[in-house]
Amino acid sequence: MKRAASFGWLVTLSMAALALRTAALEVRFAAYVPDRTFPQFTKYFHEGWGVTDDLGQPRQYTAAANRGAVLRVVVRNETSRPVTVRRVLLDDVDLSRQLAPRHREHGGIKAASFHLNDAETTPPDTRNRLQAMGSPIWWQVRPNPVAPGASAEATVRLRRLPNVKQLRLTVETVSGAAQTTVLSMQAPARLRVALISFNTALDRMFVLLRGVAGSDFSVRRVTVDGAPVSPAAPPGEIHTAEMGVLPLELPLPRAFEPGSFHCVRVETADAGVAMEVVHVRRPFFSLGMWGYRNEGYTLEDMVTDCCRTFERFLFNTHMGMAGRHSGFLRSPQGLELLRRFGLRYMARAPKPETVRSPQLYARFLLDEPDCRDYAVKALPYNLRVGAYAQALVERQKQWTRADPVTPTLLNVDMTFKPENWLVYGRLPDIFALDPYYQNRLRETYFSHPRLLLQFAQPTVILGVCEVARFACEPRPLHVILNSTSYRKDKQRFRFGTPEEKAVEFHYALACGAKGISYWWFTPYGTYTGCGVLEPAAVAMLKEMAHLNAEARALAPLLGRAAP
Repeated sequence: MKRAASFGWLVTLSMAALALRTAALEVRFAAYVPDRTFPQFTKYFHEGWGVTDDLGQPRQYTAAANRGAVLRVVVRNETSRPVTVRRVLLDDVDLSRQLAPRHREHGGIKAASFHLNDAETTPPDTRNRLQAMGSPIWWQVRPNPVAPGASAEATVRLRRLPNVKQLRLTVETVSGAAQTTVLSMQAPARLRVALISFNTALDRMFVLLRGVAGSDFSVRRVTVDGAPVSPAAPPGEIHTAEMGVLPLELPLPRAFEPGSFHCVRVETADAGVAMEVVHVRRPFFSLGMWGYRNEGYTLEDMVTDCCRTFERFLFNTHMGMAGRHSGFLRSPQGLELLRRFGLRYMARAPKPETVRSPQLYARFLLDEPDCRDYAVKALPYNLRVGAYAQALVERQKQWTRADPVTPTLLNVDMTFKPENWLVYGRLPDIFALDPYYQNRLRETYFSHPRLLLQFAQPTVILGVCEVARFACEPRPLHVILNSTSYRKDKQRFRFGTPEEKAVEFHYALACGAKGISYWWFTPYGTYTGCGVLEPAAVAMLKEMAHLNAEARALAPLLGRAAP
């Protein structure tokens, strides 16, 4: 009898332990978000690279580009201890195994693609299943580990729209506890958080909501970290969208810590739900310049001259790519010099002297990964973009763990467009792109004169930024504009005119940019930067100073505003 009773207690304890394991993370939200299409901007996206039609004739890469999707699941830690997510599974296929960075190396990271795996890692039936599920490119969980009572977002980027009606996404912890949710491909998300920003004190959150296809809606309930929050509004105001857009101002019960993660959830009267996990950063509208020049006798003289010039033209951020200057800038002496000139700096990997430094703007994950993807020649052209994404997820995880306060920035170029921006948009804290208008003009004049009418105005900036903003929402967008003159052999092309810079700058603002910078200042080499003492460069710099003055006058508003 005693043995039976003991056995009964053992079964009860085992069931309780199992319940604790399976309840460690609770799914609070799931969404299937297919890419938008941008037919009005397709004319600006031109590439070839051997892409052919069924008859073997060349065609633009845009015609072969894929419309993909994002899978999003928000989970909450219901235990009293931190919980670490070990892996994410898609219909029981382990993405940590299938998308492990183990292939062609570049800059300290390796490419990942289940198409490159051997047959033992990815048997034919697994490959076929992954392709039917939309060919996942990368996945991440942020934050990870998940603090008690906190939320985290699991994200999976798909290259194509799935060929199945539903997908099961499982989040599994290191203890083996797992939570599975089913996402329907017939029910895409109807509500979207398009922007999250904060005031300087970090005790007020600004949220912009967008309905699908401009549909109107009314907000019924808002919570932050599970606690109800009442939006600030004049007495009697009803929180109803107009033309599918609704801004909310949310007073917070306490000020958030920079670098912390928090979760906002919005419910509408018609049962719509939007939910986002945000990495908190103080509002800052970056006005930056890349590069350097070597004016002076010592390295310190050169760095001082460069920072003084940036200050003179009203920049507030030194974006890096500074050659020998970089080591000095991230030293205690260099950080003090930046503070003296009112400049922030974009560093790279965390170093003891830069961790949590208030002088840092961001950490640069990698420059132009889509260009690196092009070099993964073991993959067909239409499967290359995103090859280095999973390795960048791992790099971001390490850097955020070492320095949670400083956001990461990833700059994506003009390779495999527009798919490149859609693939990488949600990966970093700050998404950057470099749609250099003068480069497009030069290519048009020298190689594609038939396209001259399309690039006679800088409207390409508007088109590219619109795609990139959709891709990264609600994360901030940083736009890099061109400030160089091309000089190689007999081919030369001018600096941008002041009028062009003004139009480009305001197009970036119109698309919701939260930072604008210029590449670059360095007055040497094929791409001669605006630091050269030539009339055209000086005229362009003066216009940049004028634009910077305008932006700095409105910086607090621009830091939290939306187009």
